[in-house]
Amino acid sequence: MTGALSGLEVLDLSDTIGGQYCTRLMADFGARVRAIEPPGGTATRRIGPFDAHGRSLTHLHLSLGKEETPAADMAELRLRADIVVCGAGEGAAFRATNHKAVVTEVSSFGADGPCAHWQAPEIVLQALSGMMNSNGTAGREPLYGVGNRASYAAGVAAYIATVAALLARRGTGLGDLVRVDSAETAAAMCFPYLQQYFYNGTNRRRGLQDIPAGQVLCRGSWVCIWVYSNRFERLCRALGLEDCLEDPKFADLRERSGNWRGFFERVAAVVRDRDAEDLVAELQGLDIIAARAYRPSELRASRHLAARAYWRRIEIDGARYVIPGPPFRFSATPAIERGVPA
Repeated sequence: MTGALSGLEVLDLSDTIGGQYCTRLMADFGARVRAIEPPGGTATRRIGPFDAHGRSLTHLHLSLGKEETPAADMAELRLRADIVVCGAGEGAAFRATNHKAVVTEVSSFGADGPCAHWQAPEIVLQALSGMMNSNGTAGREPLYGVGNRASYAAGVAAYIATVAALLARRGTGLGDLVRVDSAETAAAMCFPYLQQYFYNGTNRRRGLQDIPAGQVLCRGSWVCIWVYSNRFERLCRALGLEDCLEDPKFADLRERSGNWRGFFERVAAVVRDRDAEDLVAELQGLDIIAARAYRPSELRASRHLAARAYWRRIEIDGARYVIPGPPFRFSATPAIERGVPA
């Protein structure tokens, strides 16, 4: 099968989740990706969780579709690679010997600046970005976001920037040096609250319920609800909260905007014994936005993901596994399903 990036030669020298996810996406869509690891193996081999054989599942996930390549081959590959993905400060040397290559540096803080020498596990990236202090409950510790979201976001940014540089190469015949710093990508993810501060000099208060949304606990599951102003009356009547329509705190949109927390406390009180799926079905039937908050273990049973043929099946050492599908799709050149290096 031919992928959208078929014919491209990629040299993966990265040692981070961001860099390796960037090249994993390239492999998914047809590029030939050769991964060369440092002595002792790349750092992602030491990131859990681990399988029964002690192998990092994170590393296996990032290695799908790639070819493990000995370091002795690098001298030749660097001269004919279309793309090289490496760490901070390493790109100039590759550009000097291969002017047509797009060289993408993916690192935590870049090669210069006061934090260039820092170690940056995910919690550091999230802490410095402002995200952790924007999440959670007032008076409590900053809230760490699940997973390596900043690192994977950097990988997506690197992928997009690299493909853009490839498009530019069509006109110039020359490659480019692309730099992606995970700390900068993470800070960009906090942009709504940064813009608020730049605009009016205020910080968003943690835990402030200033949007028409809430999470309520039903029987064993949480349900998330978003209520537009033209659906507010409908929601109140559906849940038997008609008195809220006469309450000055909820009488109009201006008053409700400062009292959403109180309103959803009322909602929580009347739905706590309801079945979550039944509540969601009822509200959606009334054109009210609602969804049950799935646990990761429940995603495999999602009707939507199944209907969309989202899940992929791969083989590792003779065993079949189900893994998440691609983050985007092309109709004519779909993702290519390949296993991990032997």
